[in-house]
Amino acid sequence: MSDGDASRRERIITISQALDAAGLVPNKSGNVSCRSPGGFLITPAGKPYRDLAPGDLVELHVHGEPPASGRRPSSEWRMHAAIYASRSDAAAIVHTHSPRATALACAGRGIPPFHYMIALAGGDVRCMPYATFGTTELAETAVRGLEGRRATLLATTA
Repeated sequence: MSDGDASRRERIITISQALDAAGLVPNKSGNVSCRSPGGFLITPAGKPYRDLAPGDLVELHVHGEPPASGRRPSSEWRMHAAIYASRSDAAAIVHTHSPRATALACAGRGIPPFHYMIALAGGDVRCMPYATFGTTELAETAVRGLEGRRATLLATTA
């Protein structure tokens, strides 16, 4: 493991644990990834963030499938891969299930650009139509939602 790889892994763990402590990834929901020279590193499926160790993170190629053996990546690995493939400017991705964002997504509502932090996201934060978790359809929906933006909401009901 190179120094750069170790540093990326530590940052993913630190961010994941901070999101967990803030209540933004309840019950192991959500995921965090970071672009790497070989593709990207992503949090694993089913492991509580408080227990993460550097070796738990899964490295994937942007245009590949997860390894057949070893730790399973987050079920949303397709979404992360699609975003990295379409956005050369994306260095990291944070996908949360924060209660407030989830409430908006349940209602199918985006966030208007009422605050400068929303403007930093590129304008309004769109709420994209529902697609089943972990699917290519959801990955494509997320990519469309991020066109010209740095954030999007994904509807949680059809």
